[in-house]
Amino acid sequence: MSDASAPAVRTGPHIIAELGLQTVRKGDAVAGRGEVQPHACVPGTDAMRTSVLATWADVVTGYAAGHAVQPRIPLTLDLEVQVIEPPRAGRVIVSEGTIVKLGRTVVVTETPFVDEETGKLLAVSFVTFVPSPNPEHVFEGGTFPEQALWDGRLSQPLAARAGARVIEPGIVEMARSTEGLNATGAIQGGLVALAAEEAASSLSDEPVVLHAFQMRYLRQFAIGPARAVADGTPDFATVRLTDLGSGKLGAIATARATRLARI
Repeated sequence: MSDASAPAVRTGPHIIAELGLQTVRKGDAVAGRGEVQPHACVPGTDAMRTSVLATWADVVTGYAAGHAVQPRIPLTLDLEVQVIEPPRAGRVIVSEGTIVKLGRTVVVTETPFVDEETGKLLAVSFVTFVPSPNPEHVFEGGTFPEQALWDGRLSQPLAARAGARVIEPGIVEMARSTEGLNATGAIQGGLVALAAEEAASSLSDEPVVLHAFQMRYLRQFAIGPARAVADGTPDFATVRLTDLGSGKLGAIATARATRLARI
């Protein structure tokens, strides 16, 4: 399982903040807005990485879930992104995370991703959360912390910034960095998704975008590094992610890919 949000209190640089997502609470929903940065795109193309959409979905819906289950911290159980058309560099994308079901043990959320200028639906995401069973995982003061607007930008390609290294086709490792942790000190769930995306994408000799991507979080990556191993073809892969520090399986992903033209 992965904590839904970036750290409640940021005392230094954080990779997730550099993705440039801005959020604002709208009643029970949370709106998000961000520009697609070139460094957040699939290398060699102007198409936004699906793992960035996954991260934005996790943050926006995680804020909505956090308000719903406070004082307990919500953990991401599963996350799905379906891409209709990849957002392109320079475009501004808006979304709104809403709660579809609020139960005693699970919170199911949804967010669409829309081109702000054209109003065109580009992708949709569904994320399921569970309140952390750890009694120590509660928000300071008992309430979900209001987040300041993020205005950071990536200064280098996202995979390099996050330290995701392709060991060989289908195998990627990512260290546990202090600039990429969640509120409980584990690797942030969006960065785990990035490792899975990199492993699946590395099976192809050409740039690909994941048009159907699903993550199932089993346990947190508390030690690291995270190791993602993709099994399949350039078109479809199953990815298993292990925390090498504990030797335990931490997440499973499936990815369907579409080839992209280089620019």
